[in-house]
Parts: sequence; C-alpha cells; structure tokens
Amino acid sequence: MDHVYLNETFHRTQTETQIKHILRNFEENQHSPNLKRGIYIYGTPGCGKTSFVHNLLKSLDYDVISYNAGEVRNKSLFQTIDSNHTSNRNVLELMKRKVKRIAIVMDEIDGMNNGDKGGIDALIKLIRQKKTKKQKLENTTSNPIICIGNHENDKKIRELMKACHTFELETPTNLQITKVLHDYLPVYDKFDSELQMEMLQYIQGDLRKLTFLCNLWKNNPELMTMQNIKNIFHVKMSNEDAKKITWKLFQSPVTLEKHNIFMNETDRTTVALLWHENVILFLSKMPTEEALPFYGILLSHMCFADYIGRITFQSQIWQFNEMTSLIKTFYNNNLFHEKIKKRPNIKQSFTKENIDFTKVLTKYSTEYNNYLFIQGLCQKMNLEKKDVFSFFQELRIMYSNSKQNNDWYQSLENMFEKDDIEPLDIKWLNVVFLKHIF
Repeated sequence: MDHVYLNETFHRTQTETQIKHILRNFEENQHSPNLKRGIYIYGTPGCGKTSFVHNLLKSLDYDVISYNAGEVRNKSLFQTIDSNHTSNRNVLELMKRKVKRIAIVMDEIDGMNNGDKGGIDALIKLIRQKKTKKQKLENTTSNPIICIGNHENDKKIRELMKACHTFELETPTNLQITKVLHDYLPVYDKFDSELQMEMLQYIQGDLRKLTFLCNLWKNNPELMTMQNIKNIFHVKMSNEDAKKITWKLFQSPVTLEKHNIFMNETDRTTVALLWHENVILFLSKMPTEEALPFYGILLSHMCFADYIGRITFQSQIWQFNEMTSLIKTFYNNNLFHEKIKKRPNIKQSFTKENIDFTKVLTKYSTEYNNYLFIQGLCQKMNLEKKDVFSFFQELRIMYSNSKQNNDWYQSLENMFEKDDIEPLDIKWLNVVFLKHIF
C-alpha cells in the first residue's frame, strides 16, 4: 500500500512533516549540545509504526541501521554507536560521490527493560540535551536515533520520552479501515453487512491484518466467503497496557466470556493489582458508611483468590489461574458497577491519566539490582569486591571527623567524576552495604 495514501487516510501527514523538520534541523545543528538527538514514536501493536518510520527515512534518502528485540541492546551497544565509533554517513555511498546520511532505529524499545540491563540509561545519556558541565562531558551521537514502542507507562520509558521528541500514532478507526477496504478491495461493497462486520472485527485497527486481507483477495479471491472468514479469522487477544485495561474495566463491566479477549494471560496479575489499588479512588467519593462494608466484600474476594493462587503455585495447578483472575477482577468489577449505578458521575470524573500505577520490587529484584550495582562499580574501578568495600571504608574513616557532612561526598564526587560514579551511588554503597559488612 502507498504510504502517502495511508498517512493521509490515518491523519499522519502532520506528524510526518514535523519529524522531517526535526531530522533536517538535526543535520544543520548536530554539534549543538542543546539538541535532542532522539525521536520516540509509540502506538498500539500493528498500527504501522515501523513501516511509517522506514518509509519516512526512505523519502529523505537515509540509510537505516535497525535494532529490534532480537539483538542485545545493553550498555555496551550504545558505547559503540556514539560519535566516536559510528559515522553519520554511508561510506560505500561516499565512494560513489553521494552523501547518504545514517539513522539508527530502535524498534520494540519496550523490551529493553526486560533483559538489556543498563541499555535504557545508556541510551538516555547518549541522546539527551547536555545542559550541565558534567553532561557536556558525556558522549553523544552524530546520528538521529528513532525509538519505536508500544506503551508509555514504564518509568524508564517515560524518562526516555522526556529526552526525545515524542509522537503518538493513533490506532486506525473502523471508519478509516473501511475507507481503505473500499479503495483496495473493489468487491468490498458487494459483501453483505455481516461479512463486512466480521472483517472489521478481525482487523481491529491492525494494518498487518489489513494487508493480509488485501493479499488474500488478490491471490485467492475464492476464499473470501463467510464460512472461510469465520474459520480463518480469530479476534486477537488484547495487547493494551495494563493501565488502559484497568481504566476500561472501571468504565463498564465486561462479561466472563470476553475474559481471554479482553486481556492477555500475562497481564492478569498486574490488572488485578491495579484494579485493587485504584478502586479506593472511586470508593472515596461515596459515603464512608456505604463504602467501607462494600470494600470489605471486595477485599474478601481478593483474599480468597490470593489463597487459591498460593495453592495453585505450590501445587503447580495452573488451570486455576483463570479462575483467580475472574474472581479478583471481573466479578469484583461487576459488583462495583452494580454499586455505582446510581452514581454515574463517579466514574465519569476519572480519566486514564488518573489511574495510579505503583510498581513494587520484590526482595529478589532488589538483591539482583544490588548485585549488578556492585559488579558495575568493580568494573569501573578495576577492583575486586572486597577491595571496593575496603576502599570506601577507609575513605569513610578518613572523613569521619569532618565538620561538614557534605565534605565527604563533595570530595568523592570530584574524585570519581571521570569514572561516571555519581554521589548517589556512593551514598548507596556507604549507607546500605557497608553497615552490614563492617
């Protein structure tokens, strides 16, 4: 499909123009320390983000270096793509006396927080504006870096978005999808209304499925029958983020039959926690004598489902997983909507942005982060773990008689400025670790 046509149909022409202007400005002012060197594009899965970016770069005659979830994108990678290690022009094209600039595309950026430890932080340091004296000593990139992601709720992702020019690609509506089907499927008008509705429900704003439908008609038109449509097409499970799913639950009840379609299996526990955390906001708008007994009922269901979950985990009876989600989320949500029928203004006053999302680190997550911190410190200082502890303990004793508490941290900040070790790291090591060892 023609990308110009799709951008006009899905109202993305203005976004494309703004990104082109940013890229041209990057070419002219790439040495400026106040320049944002990253672009962050996000949207729902299948809305055409990757195709949009590649077509845009192709129209500007850029060469693309692309990284996705299949590559290891940790801290070491970003040390190799800074201005000291990566050229901003294609060398082979220079041999043809043609200047072709290079852009770096980081697709599926959401996955970097799962296994690529330190990758997000290194990327932020590479592309952010250099305002302070210390930041101006950081490496930069001579190539624009375009990040593509699905959601914007993760804390690290939000920090990355602040360092970038951010754009959202809206999910195509059914009206827009219908227009494309009219233009690319000449026989679409001949289909009965039931078949047309089945096609729209199957596509769900996913351009990959839209392309599949057009290719199916082009190559095998005899398969486009109602019976085949029902056999082949299956509505995909929801890929929305947990925060949006929770907000939708508060807006309207969902039947048990739609449980598998409404949310992914991996999101069930998170959505249950979010629902429990945010139902308090709604109940606080009700009279206390009415809200407290009702909250007691909801809490008893939560506790019962958690008890089943514990037995499920201990006995490895994973078939009960769905039941616990139904009790904690769907049944409680149904009771909630029955309770507030007479108070519709309660849920209308809340938007998706009002939903709280508190992430809780487990004991094992904290231990793992501590382990990575100590290992990273040992590598930066080129010392063994015992030597690092001994070194900081000696410094601690040396400054123990200091009249000002800030002298200790100020001296160490100056000492380790070149090693990228911040005062916060030193405080963490001094306060948390040393008191347990010495």
